[in-house]
Amino acid sequence: MRMTRYWMTGCMALILLVAGRWPQRDEVEEDRQGYGSRITMTSKYGADETARQIERSVRRSGLPVLLRTVVAPPGGRPDQGEARVLVVGDEGGQTPMLQAEGQSLPELPWTVLIRALPDGQTEVSLTDPSAVVPPEGVSPQTLRKVTALPELVRAAIT
Repeated sequence: MRMTRYWMTGCMALILLVAGRWPQRDEVEEDRQGYGSRITMTSKYGADETARQIERSVRRSGLPVLLRTVVAPPGGRPDQGEARVLVVGDEGGQTPMLQAEGQSLPELPWTVLIRALPDGQTEVSLTDPSAVVPPEGVSPQTLRKVTALPELVRAAIT
Protein backbone atom coordinates (compact mmCIF):
# COMPACT_ATOMS: atom_id res chain seq x y z
CA MET A 1 0.00 0.00 0.00
CA ARG A 2 1.05 3.55 -0.64
CA MET A 3 0.19 6.61 1.38
CA THR A 4 -2.04 8.79 -0.74
CA ARG A 5 -2.98 11.68 1.56
CA TYR A 6 -1.34 13.33 4.56
CA TRP A 7 -2.57 16.62 5.95
CA MET A 8 -3.25 18.68 9.08
CA THR A 9 -6.85 19.20 10.15
CA GLY A 10 -8.77 20.94 12.88
CA CYS A 11 -12.11 19.56 11.70
CA MET A 12 -13.56 18.05 14.86
CA ALA A 13 -16.18 16.06 12.94
CA LEU A 14 -13.45 14.23 11.04
CA ILE A 15 -11.29 13.79 14.15
CA LEU A 16 -14.29 12.35 16.05
CA LEU A 17 -15.14 10.05 13.16
CA VAL A 18 -11.64 8.58 13.03
CA ALA A 19 -10.96 8.51 16.79
CA GLY A 20 -14.42 7.14 17.57
CA ARG A 21 -13.94 3.80 15.85
CA TRP A 22 -12.35 0.79 17.48
CA PRO A 23 -8.59 0.92 16.87
CA GLN A 24 -7.32 -1.64 14.43
CA ARG A 25 -3.74 -0.82 13.50
CA ASP A 26 -2.41 -1.37 17.02
CA GLU A 27 -3.19 -5.07 16.56
CA VAL A 28 -0.93 -5.30 13.52
CA GLU A 29 2.71 -6.01 14.31
CA GLU A 30 4.08 -5.33 10.88
CA ASP A 31 4.71 -1.79 9.77
CA ARG A 32 2.84 -1.71 6.50
CA GLN A 33 4.28 1.51 5.16
CA GLY A 34 7.13 2.61 7.35
CA TYR A 35 5.08 5.29 9.09
CA GLY A 36 3.21 3.46 11.79
CA SER A 37 5.54 1.76 14.26
CA ARG A 38 3.82 1.56 17.64
CA ILE A 39 5.29 2.03 21.09
CA THR A 40 3.47 0.02 23.75
CA MET A 41 3.95 0.28 27.51
CA THR A 42 2.15 -0.70 30.71
CA SER A 43 0.75 1.81 33.19
CA LYS A 44 0.78 1.42 36.94
CA TYR A 45 -2.68 3.06 37.03
CA GLY A 46 -6.13 1.97 35.91
CA ALA A 47 -7.32 3.11 32.49
CA ASP A 48 -9.17 6.25 33.63
CA GLU A 49 -6.33 7.49 35.85
CA THR A 50 -3.80 6.66 33.13
CA ALA A 51 -5.74 8.84 30.69
CA ARG A 52 -5.85 11.70 33.22
CA GLN A 53 -2.11 11.44 34.01
CA ILE A 54 -1.16 11.41 30.32
CA GLU A 55 -3.47 14.31 29.51
CA ARG A 56 -2.02 16.43 32.33
CA SER A 57 1.54 15.66 31.25
CA VAL A 58 0.87 16.39 27.58
CA ARG A 59 -0.87 19.70 28.38
CA ARG A 60 1.99 20.76 30.69
CA SER A 61 4.40 20.15 27.82
CA GLY A 62 2.48 22.67 25.72
CA LEU A 63 0.61 20.30 23.44
CA PRO A 64 -3.18 20.54 23.47
CA VAL A 65 -5.32 17.43 23.76
CA LEU A 66 -7.91 18.02 21.06
CA LEU A 67 -10.08 15.07 21.96
CA ARG A 68 -10.53 12.63 24.83
CA THR A 69 -13.03 9.88 24.14
CA VAL A 70 -13.96 6.32 25.06
CA VAL A 71 -14.48 3.74 22.32
CA ALA A 72 -16.40 0.50 22.85
CA PRO A 73 -15.19 -2.66 21.11
CA PRO A 74 -17.12 -3.83 18.08
CA GLY A 75 -19.92 -6.29 18.72
CA GLY A 76 -19.91 -5.54 22.45
CA ARG A 77 -17.02 -7.94 23.11
CA PRO A 78 -16.50 -7.63 26.89
CA ASP A 79 -13.16 -9.48 26.70
CA GLN A 80 -11.61 -6.47 24.96
CA GLY A 81 -12.92 -3.71 27.23
CA GLU A 82 -13.23 -0.07 26.24
CA ALA A 83 -10.38 1.99 24.83
CA ARG A 84 -9.62 5.53 25.92
CA VAL A 85 -8.30 7.67 23.07
CA LEU A 86 -6.43 10.96 23.41
CA VAL A 87 -5.79 12.96 20.24
CA VAL A 88 -2.94 15.45 20.51
CA GLY A 89 -2.67 18.52 18.33
CA ASP A 90 -0.50 21.50 17.61
CA GLU A 91 -0.84 24.98 19.11
CA GLY A 92 -3.31 25.90 16.34
CA GLY A 93 -5.71 23.10 17.27
CA GLN A 94 -4.85 20.83 14.35
CA THR A 95 -3.64 17.23 14.19
CA PRO A 96 -2.20 15.26 11.29
CA MET A 97 -4.26 12.72 9.37
CA LEU A 98 -2.95 10.19 6.95
CA GLN A 99 -4.77 7.91 4.59
CA ALA A 100 -3.24 4.97 2.78
CA GLU A 101 -4.40 3.83 -0.59
CA GLY A 102 -7.27 1.40 -0.14
CA GLN A 103 -8.19 2.57 3.36
CA SER A 104 -11.71 3.87 3.81
CA LEU A 105 -10.87 6.10 6.80
CA PRO A 106 -7.74 8.08 7.58
CA GLU A 107 -5.61 7.50 10.68
CA LEU A 108 -4.50 9.85 13.45
CA PRO A 109 -0.78 9.38 14.16
CA TRP A 110 -0.75 11.76 17.17
CA THR A 111 -3.07 9.53 19.19
CA VAL A 112 -2.56 7.78 22.52
CA LEU A 113 -4.60 4.61 23.02
CA ILE A 114 -5.27 3.35 26.56
CA ARG A 115 -6.88 -0.05 27.23
CA ALA A 116 -7.59 -2.09 30.34
CA LEU A 117 -6.49 -5.65 29.59
CA PRO A 118 -8.33 -8.76 30.83
CA ASP A 119 -5.44 -9.50 33.24
CA GLY A 120 -6.01 -6.16 35.01
CA GLN A 121 -3.07 -4.30 33.48
CA THR A 122 -3.46 -1.07 31.54
CA GLU A 123 -1.82 -0.93 28.13
CA VAL A 124 -0.83 2.36 26.52
CA SER A 125 0.20 2.56 22.88
CA LEU A 126 1.04 5.36 20.51
CA THR A 127 2.58 5.75 17.11
CA ASP A 128 6.34 6.24 17.31
CA PRO A 129 6.72 9.92 16.29
CA SER A 130 10.22 9.27 14.94
CA ALA A 131 8.69 6.84 12.42
CA VAL A 132 6.26 9.42 11.02
CA VAL A 133 7.31 12.09 8.58
CA PRO A 134 5.31 15.17 9.64
CA PRO A 135 3.05 16.91 7.15
CA GLU A 136 4.07 20.29 5.81
CA GLY A 137 3.41 23.29 8.01
CA VAL A 138 4.14 21.75 11.41
CA SER A 139 6.37 24.08 13.41
CA PRO A 140 9.78 22.87 14.64
CA GLN A 141 8.64 23.65 18.20
CA THR A 142 5.61 21.35 17.84
CA LEU A 143 7.76 18.64 16.26
CA ARG A 144 10.12 18.70 19.26
CA LYS A 145 7.17 18.33 21.63
CA VAL A 146 5.59 15.51 19.62
CA THR A 147 8.93 13.71 19.35
CA ALA A 148 9.14 13.83 23.17
CA LEU A 149 5.63 12.36 23.52
CA PRO A 150 6.74 8.76 24.27
CA GLU A 151 8.94 9.91 27.14
CA LEU A 152 6.22 12.23 28.48
CA VAL A 153 3.77 9.32 28.46
CA ARG A 154 6.26 6.95 30.08
CA ALA A 155 7.02 9.45 32.85
CA ALA A 156 3.30 10.01 33.48
CA ILE A 157 2.40 6.33 33.88
CA THR A 158 5.39 4.75 35.66
